Amino acid sequence: IGTMYNPTRSQCDRTPTITADGTHINPKKASQYRFVALSRDLLARWGGPFNYGDYVAIKGTKDGKYDGIWQVRDTMNSRWTKRVDFLVTKGTAPFKYTGIKLTKMLG
Repeated sequence: IGTMYNPTRSQCDRTPTITADGTHINPKKASQYRFVALSRDLLARWGGPFNYGDYVAIKGTKDGKYDGIWQVRDTMNSRWTKRVDFLVTKGTAPFKYTGIKLTKMLG
């Protein structure tokens, strides 16, 4: 499942402009970064296949709008599993995609 999040306190934590790996972002440019947050089960520190900084290819978003290369920079709340959250600028219409595919880029 793929969803979206904004860099706001209500959707993140008390430091919404700092991702879990320590990257500082400008919230007005959030969509330009092409960063994603993964659920903990997908992150290596919790036994998953991906690390912060990995580039992933994502396919299967509606109309391909969010298909492409994204970088893993953040972690989702522990209540979620098997999910990717796209970092987008506040005001972006909410979305949810089922059946997306996430592939680690080698290199």
